[in-house]
Amino acid sequence: MNIEQVQKSPSGSLAQVCKGETAYWAFVPQPLPPALAFDASLVRTLSDADRALGELSGLGRNLPNPQLLIAPFIRREAAL
Repeated sequence: MNIEQVQKSPSGSLAQVCKGETAYWAFVPQPLPPALAFDASLVRTLSDADRALGELSGLGRNLPNPQLLIAPFIRREAAL
């Protein structure tokens, strides 16, 4: 494990637990949820994503077997 790389993570930091032979490193995440600035750009992006999901949901209802479309995406996500 590259300790320097993990210590620079914006999602948390490392803390050494115990001392001596029993010492180990633990990852301590930042508190959730992170602060978001809801500016016009973010609201527009969220609105576009919501609209696209609604459109996809509507199209999926018209497919005779939607699993044929979904299965390859599930496999690709699992592989990534």
